[in-house]
Amino acid sequence: MDIPETESLGELDLAIVHALQIDARAPWTKIATTVGADAATVARHWQAMSEESLAWLTAWPTPERWSTTTDVAMVLLDRGAGDEVIERIAGMPWTLGIDDTSAGFLVLVAASSGLAVLGDRVRELEEAGATVLRMDVAASIAAEDSSWRLAVLSRSQQRVIRQRRDDDGSRAPRPEVVAEVAEALDDDPRMPAATLARALGVSEATARRTVDRSIAAGLLRLGCDLAMPAAGYRRGAVLWARADDVDDAAVRAQHTAQTHRVGVLVGPAPLFVCVRARTLTALTGIERDWGEGIEVVDRWTVLRGIKRNGHLLDAAGRTRARVPLAW
Repeated sequence: MDIPETESLGELDLAIVHALQIDARAPWTKIATTVGADAATVARHWQAMSEESLAWLTAWPTPERWSTTTDVAMVLLDRGAGDEVIERIAGMPWTLGIDDTSAGFLVLVAASSGLAVLGDRVRELEEAGATVLRMDVAASIAAEDSSWRLAVLSRSQQRVIRQRRDDDGSRAPRPEVVAEVAEALDDDPRMPAATLARALGVSEATARRTVDRSIAAGLLRLGCDLAMPAAGYRRGAVLWARADDVDDAAVRAQHTAQTHRVGVLVGPAPLFVCVRARTLTALTGIERDWGEGIEVVDRWTVLRGIKRNGHLLDAAGRTRARVPLAW
């Protein structure tokens, strides 16, 4: 298979993406002020990145919303699974992510109706034609892909983009309201407040306030994803580790800049960490930054991402299609 070259994004492009990762609904004028450009230039750069599938907006239920009701498993499939089988599995709405690794295809499977349903879904992977080599159930998820950020904007720039209207002390919206807002924003996280208001059947002010409160309460995360090779992250790895205090180790791993997914699983090496880097030689430094008391017992190289947060990726890491998530 010929792998297309991925265009490298410039500093302004990466700064815009970082700003949108922090606040996907920030006005172009605010993003322009943050990155030091005019609003028309910022909008034009975003349009180009979007049209080339190098960056895309995301709407994602945060751990605060789903961790208490969702069971997650990391499932390893034999590398003998053909392209048609993997494409079929990628089209399933409850496979949140798929990576082709040196150990096999690693699939993130979710279910909201108990462990029995989770087991049924893993069997569905086999019915689709895959051979399941291993299944590790998560005890907790400390970090997932939508929380990962580029390290482009300075702290002062990040403070500018984070500035929001003062909290009026109102309670967070009810779960069913948050779910309705999330569904409305799923296709377009930057949907204008007026359009959202019509979709929800409320006033424009109420729609804007509901989104702000949902985000402030940690019930909704709107952000931006991108083709990792375009940002220079052309290497990835999956690390399995043991630790004296696995929960503390997960927190330490989560705060490493290269880390984009951390879980505590039920198994002999319970700490599960996915990292992305510019070179695999960076792994030694990444592991050292976690501190003492963590023993890495296995390392898998990520050959390519196939699905991430509902987006199907091409060989260059660009989004090529989207599968609405439902679990």
